Amino acid sequence: MMRSKRMLLLTWTALFGVLAACGDQTSNRTESPAATMKTTKENSEKEIAQASSRMTKMEKNQLVRDSDVIIYGTVLSQETENDFTGLPATDTFVQVVTVYKGDPGSVVEVRTQGGETDDKILIVDEKVTPMFTIGEEVVLFLSANKGSRLDKEDFDYGVMGLSDGKFTAEPDSDGIIASQWGSHRFNFDDLQHEIDELERYNELHHVPSMFLPEGEESDI
Repeated sequence: MMRSKRMLLLTWTALFGVLAACGDQTSNRTESPAATMKTTKENSEKEIAQASSRMTKMEKNQLVRDSDVIIYGTVLSQETENDFTGLPATDTFVQVVTVYKGDPGSVVEVRTQGGETDDKILIVDEKVTPMFTIGEEVVLFLSANKGSRLDKEDFDYGVMGLSDGKFTAEPDSDGIIASQWGSHRFNFDDLQHEIDELERYNELHHVPSMFLPEGEESDI
C-alpha cells in the first residue's frame, strides 16, 4: 500500500546548478524542490522532487569573466546518480573539439541537477538547468569552482550561469548561436574573437568575479 505523501523541502542557492553543478557559493539563482512519494509502474516507491526556480540574467562579459573553461564539443554520454544531497544529479560527458579558454582534458564531465536514479526522481526547470542530448554539439562556459561540496572530486565542472552558459552549436543563417533560452548570443565563427574582446573589456574595467575563490569564506 502506498505510503502517505510526505514533503521534503530543500532550498539551494547556486549559480551553477543548485548544489548539483558547482558549489555552494553566493548565486543569483535559486531552486526550491519539494519531494513527494508516488508509486511507479513496478509498484515500487520513488521519491519525486520538483525543483522550481527563479532566474536572474548573467551578463555576457561576466559569463566570460567567471568561466574557467570555455569549449566547443560533442555530447558523448550521460550518467545519473544521487549526489551528496541525496538527490539525483546527471553527469554529462563531452568530447572537447575546440578550447576557447582554460586547459580542459580531451573529455570533460559536467554535472547538472536532476534526473532519475533507482530510488529518486528530480524534475528540474528546463529554463534554468542546462539540458543535453547524446550527439549534440555544444558550446559550454564551465566553472571548476565547486565550493565545499562533499562530492567535488566526482566530476570536473558545472555550467557557469546554468542555462545561460550552455549553447547548442547550430548557427542560424547569420552564424549566430544562442544560449539554451536565448539570453545570450555569439557569432560561432568569430567566437574566439568575441571572448577575447570581452576579456579585454573586463580587464580594462577591472570587472571583479561574482564569486569567492574556492575554499575562501565570506566575512559578511
